[in-house]
Amino acid sequence: MEGLVASGVAVRFGGLTALDGVHVQAEPGRITGLIGPNGAGKTTMFNVICGFQPADEGTVTLDGVDITRESAARRARMGLGRTFQRMELFGSLTVRENIALAAESVHVGDDPLTQLGLLK
Repeated sequence: MEGLVASGVAVRFGGLTALDGVHVQAEPGRITGLIGPNGAGKTTMFNVICGFQPADEGTVTLDGVDITRESAARRARMGLGRTFQRMELFGSLTVRENIALAAESVHVGDDPLTQLGLLK
């Protein structure tokens, strides 16, 4: 299987099992989401996939290559990376200006409020 596959992943922190036998698969060219309530292990799973947290069990492969023991830096050089969600608003800007600034940083377009359906 091409793409990203994490199979049988388990992570334990002392007596706490954060992940137990988790399987995640992301195919090239497709958007894949990982959802769950707070404390479900989503961040831990992302950390295992990206190499920030070693798995106690299981494997991670990228395009058929086992990267389970590769460092986060090596995985990044292979094209596997992540971003951290950190949203902050600028108090001195209007709502429109904050949205426009965020849209500009990801090249959403000239009128992000219209594209988001907030203006007609």
